[in-house]
Amino acid sequence: MKYEIKHLPKSLVQITVTLSEEDINSHRHKACEELSQEVKIKGFRSGHIPPHVLENHLGKDIIDAHVKELAVKRSYAEAVVKEKLQVVARPDVKVEKEEPFTYTATVAIMPEIKLKDYKSIKIKKEEQKATEKDIEDAIEEMKRYATKYKDVEREAKKGDRVEVYFEGFDKDDKAVPSTKSTNHPVILGGESLVPGFEDQLVGLKKDEKKEFEITFPKDYRKKDFQGKKIKFKVHVKRIEEPTYPEIDETFVERMTGKRGPVNEFKEELKKTIQAQKEAEEKKRQENTYIEDLLKKMEVEIPDSLIEDEAHHILHEMKEEIKMKGWQFEKFLEQTKMKEEDLLTKYKTEAERRLRIRLAIQEVIKLEGIVVTDEEIADELKKIKSMYPNEEDKKIQEEFDKGDLKNTLANRLTLNKFFDKVLA
Repeated sequence: MKYEIKHLPKSLVQITVTLSEEDINSHRHKACEELSQEVKIKGFRSGHIPPHVLENHLGKDIIDAHVKELAVKRSYAEAVVKEKLQVVARPDVKVEKEEPFTYTATVAIMPEIKLKDYKSIKIKKEEQKATEKDIEDAIEEMKRYATKYKDVEREAKKGDRVEVYFEGFDKDDKAVPSTKSTNHPVILGGESLVPGFEDQLVGLKKDEKKEFEITFPKDYRKKDFQGKKIKFKVHVKRIEEPTYPEIDETFVERMTGKRGPVNEFKEELKKTIQAQKEAEEKKRQENTYIEDLLKKMEVEIPDSLIEDEAHHILHEMKEEIKMKGWQFEKFLEQTKMKEEDLLTKYKTEAERRLRIRLAIQEVIKLEGIVVTDEEIADELKKIKSMYPNEEDKKIQEEFDKGDLKNTLANRLTLNKFFDKVLA
């Protein structure tokens, strides 16, 4: 067996293999053994049919074809092992000539990653402080939950709670998936719905109907709606005006379950807000570091990896649609899209995900970041402590299966990674 390796763009490798007649014949016995398992010849047991009987039954061409198929499979694997290639997809095999038997196998491999001066990335931590305004804003938010409402027979205004039926339609007046709700409660001015929607409800009375168009923001959280114009049909079912609570010990007890002075309540609230701000700042640092790291990375990701990741994103989307009670087929029908269109659309996001993953993995490797079994065991104990004792066995079983252990290992590794690079 002779072979040559040629590296191609996009992290592809072309392996050209030449096999002599002797190489081919060395696989004949195994090939005949495999074929004899699949055929039935009277007087012979499956798997124990002599080669000459098998050839008379199937024909020489079929035998030879399977011999070459097996020879390709084994010689390809041998070349991959010898060259220590980290293949990430099935090879595309093409026979070049019969004498001597020569074929090429083009396959995607794990891409080479180059990080230029990644140690120079420094992300400055911005000091965080819970202000009096933060505390007052938080209390105002709590007041909304403690507010009592009573029905009124007047036009709706800011601050009112309104129950509405609404549904979105496209330009052809066809219902748009995930835009329908019945008896949906809305605090006017609470900005819980898409910008501009609540303003359309101000001034309406109970049982009044209205139609209006809303253009979703370009940065809307659901990508399928970004920049999209949708006509909404609404029906006001109920209007209630608020009665706000006094900020006293009764309010504190309602919010915390424990009666206590308002000043102590505010002090605890300040600590909570401070912790939230610091967590948000850490997330900002992490995101900024990743963006800077990507700028320093050179990598050619194989198309096959991008396609696999796009399929994974599509699967996530299908699961999300299913959880909302919709059928994926109806979603495609409503949006006038094909599954292939979605895969094409998700390729950009798929490539970005892969770039981030590969960049982080490379730094973890270069920095020698590892998680020990003891650290994983400690993390498992923390998780168990969050649940009743009777759940211990179930959690341990999930851990022993491997998925939970891998999840914990990945989480701890990522935490160590950010602790290292943001230090």
